[in-house]
Amino acid sequence: MGHNFEEIRESADILIVGGGIAGLTAAVSAKEKNPDAEIIVVEKQTAGYGGKANKGGGVLQYFDLEHMKPEEFLQYHVHAVGCYLGDQNVMKKYVAMNNEMIDRLSGWGVTVPKVKIPTGPMTFMFGIDLDSTLKMAAKARKMGVKIFDKVPISDLLTDNGKIAGAVGYSLIDGTFYVFTAKAVILATGSQNYRVSEMWSCGRGDGIAAAYRAGAEMRNTEFGNFGQLFRKESLHEVVFGENNMYNRLGENVTKNFRRFPEADISATALREWYDQMSQGKGPIYLHQPPRPDDAGFDAIWPRPYGQPFWKEQRREEEGKDADMEVIPGLVGEQSPVRVDINMATTIEGLYAAGDVCYCGSGGPGAVPAPPGRNRGSGILNAVFNGIVGGESAAEYVKNAEARNLNEDQVNKLKDDAYAPMHRENGVTAEEVIDLIQDVMCPVENSIIMSQHRLDICMRKIAKAKEMVKELKAEDFHGLLSCHEAEAMVLCCEMQMRASIMRKESRGWFLREDYPLMDNENWLKWIIVKDEDGEMTFRTEDVPIDSYDVQPLKF
Repeated sequence: MGHNFEEIRESADILIVGGGIAGLTAAVSAKEKNPDAEIIVVEKQTAGYGGKANKGGGVLQYFDLEHMKPEEFLQYHVHAVGCYLGDQNVMKKYVAMNNEMIDRLSGWGVTVPKVKIPTGPMTFMFGIDLDSTLKMAAKARKMGVKIFDKVPISDLLTDNGKIAGAVGYSLIDGTFYVFTAKAVILATGSQNYRVSEMWSCGRGDGIAAAYRAGAEMRNTEFGNFGQLFRKESLHEVVFGENNMYNRLGENVTKNFRRFPEADISATALREWYDQMSQGKGPIYLHQPPRPDDAGFDAIWPRPYGQPFWKEQRREEEGKDADMEVIPGLVGEQSPVRVDINMATTIEGLYAAGDVCYCGSGGPGAVPAPPGRNRGSGILNAVFNGIVGGESAAEYVKNAEARNLNEDQVNKLKDDAYAPMHRENGVTAEEVIDLIQDVMCPVENSIIMSQHRLDICMRKIAKAKEMVKELKAEDFHGLLSCHEAEAMVLCCEMQMRASIMRKESRGWFLREDYPLMDNENWLKWIIVKDEDGEMTFRTEDVPIDSYDVQPLKF
């Protein structure tokens, strides 16, 4: 195969990387705010089918703002979920915009059945169908947004410290694309280490591109979301942690939870780990019988997703009672740092959705959605998309056109195609297998200790050397190489930050530092590329300026 690929150059006011719910929301919101802005969406697969909103339960978190103030939920969340590590201003803004976000989704063509189900303290959820992203893509096109499918973005372009665009290549024929823009919105999703099928589309490539461009990362250690899975089918068990029993028939849920909560916490997986360590496993769920017509599709009319849910229930038929469960890593690292306007630390670069959930600081000490709040995943993406899209739309009104650095473009082009030039090397699958060996065990990513983290770092060092020898046979293999490289980078950030944080807080649990330490660790860990070196520093959470203060005992 030759490597003299055609080059195409495109320009826009706003370039959006990612065609899932966050990117499409950003595109539509930006167009509404600034109708004259030229907007391009670039998606490595197919816009409307990308991302996670069309691969799961399809629910939106809902707050009854007629009977509740955002400050009330904020107080609960800070104490019980975020554990004082959150940016309270971001969380309060998210809650306050709840009704507006749902109304705007409806106005854009997404069907939102107004039947609400309680999920936890002060929260409910609405159902939406799995075709919501298709409707958003249709809306964006109708408004004049230009969409490029099958074009992975490999790196971001900069101009004197400001964002200038991005480069990528066609999965179809390898054509090299150079996109110039006054503003870029990253909406590429989280890092999920290619493990759990529903979330595995989060490959971390946008995180890696932002890091290489010089953007700061925040809360990289919170990339360890896990779930209980049926051992037999490996399907996720929603709310299964409420009915956990060991092989002796003892209810172990009561060891870590007094009442049902909105979603799983790390304590459920720690309980599984502790019970197995004591020789009391396996762990089973004693689920009550389910009527034939049960399921959310009986409550919300969602015809597009019904074949998916019916097939899943068929596979699980007769297996609800006394099923054995095991913990499984999901991942959900989402560290690109943004402020309350979804602006990153690079001028002109914004982010939306799961690429920046923890990076916003808003949720505190939890990984990306569900973040212990079922339905917050899609709604957070809509929140980020609206805020980031409108912020970028305002920014480009007065921003100057960017200059392309041709040396930078040429270097990034060489970097993008490098795996295709190697005659010998390692495959992406070899690198991915090694990183999954680091991340997947519960005792490495969720119940951590210094000894095990040190072993993980030695494996990461080996993976970093393997990245230098990645080899691709075709363009899809090239994409896998870039995703494997991003996985190694994200894993290193996560593990090194985990070593640095010597406490347990929220979802982050260390056996050797089991207590929350507000005196020394009410801090964010910030990661940045400094001249090719991964650097770490801490930044005090400005807790004294927030409404909710830590409880004192």
